Amino acid sequence: MSYSRWSNSAWYSFYNVNGKLSLWYDMDHIIDLAHDELLELVSLDKEIIIELLMAEYNCKEKEAIEAIKYIEQFLEDYDPEIGEEYNKEMTELMAMLEDKKDES
Repeated sequence: MSYSRWSNSAWYSFYNVNGKLSLWYDMDHIIDLAHDELLELVSLDKEIIIELLMAEYNCKEKEAIEAIKYIEQFLEDYDPEIGEEYNKEMTELMAMLEDKKDES
């Protein structure tokens, strides 16, 4: 799943086959981040996250804020226990439908 592409963003961000978020800024900054690394990152104060992203990617503040959005989306979409990308909203909807079916 792609969260952004260079054609409409400063970022190219996507779920990769290794279960990581590929968060690429340009060809000099093509970084793949593991789920646990991202959890650790988002546990920090937002201003610190912005500063870390700006330092790591040499990007602008506005672009770092945009990257946080893709990180958050990935964390919602990926479950390391399942080992694959999934759609959390669809999973919850399907569970509700199964519950309704069991009630009838």
